[in-house]
Amino acid sequence: MPPKKQQKAPARPAAPTKGEIKIVDGKRKFTPRPPLPAAQRLPRLYRALTDQVNDGFFDNAKKTCKRILALDPASTSAFQTLLFLHLHTDDYAAALDLVEHPPSPADLRFERAYCLYRLHRERDALAQLQDIETRTRREEHLEAQVRYRLGEFEAAQALYDALLPSAAAEADDIRTNQAAARTQLAFITREYATHLPAGEAGVPSVPSARVSAPAAAASASASMAAAASAKPKKRRHRLPKGAEEGKPYTEDAERWLPMRQRASYVPPGGKKKKEVTGLGTQGATGGGGGGGGQSKKKGKKK
Repeated sequence: MPPKKQQKAPARPAAPTKGEIKIVDGKRKFTPRPPLPAAQRLPRLYRALTDQVNDGFFDNAKKTCKRILALDPASTSAFQTLLFLHLHTDDYAAALDLVEHPPSPADLRFERAYCLYRLHRERDALAQLQDIETRTRREEHLEAQVRYRLGEFEAAQALYDALLPSAAAEADDIRTNQAAARTQLAFITREYATHLPAGEAGVPSVPSARVSAPAAAASASASMAAAASAKPKKRRHRLPKGAEEGKPYTEDAERWLPMRQRASYVPPGGKKKKEVTGLGTQGATGGGGGGGGQSKKKGKKK
């Protein structure tokens, strides 16, 4: 049988490129393709945005929203989604900046007030809420929260009392806030005044004027510095023998000589020190005394 011919594998299609490569004057020249129109890109971006939000990739979803707004600045859905993402990730500064520049004229005073409230700008948030003519439950609830933060507990309690009868899903939260406002109000109006005499009972004298915090801190630091300077400091090194603190001291000329070579050295037993020639030289030997000059050797007795 004749051998079978080996069939060639079909050629793979070329990978799509973002342009066309041409050879001009012996050189390869790349010509990029024109970008797709917005009508073709926007559906893809919206599908990607939906998947990113559903899967919890909020940072990528923010970037996709900005790309959509760059192609379609009047997109209300992309604007609202981006605002929701900023609020959901607690990025209130970016949310406030977005509210200040909406794609189309819209009433965003409540959103602006909420961002100001979360940024601890309660006075500005209250001014925004008071500018709203037609108020609903959300404006009343936010104003109650703002007034509670400002210490206006009576006004906050009145707002919570008005919200409670019509509350259904948020009734527990409103009751909790209502109880907190009532407790603060009772502490300020009644219990605080009754506890003042008991608090001042152990004080010998009430100061005539309130001392500011910086002045009190400065006086405390000055007293601590004075106490630290009055306490004697411990020396790190011992003074030489015979030296006294704050008095001039002359070092002994023979300080660095060995003890036996000093003039003030007295041998033990009260004997007079003999002068030795070649004193202080290494390897020197003294003159021997009489007796033949022979040393006795140790050994066994015969």
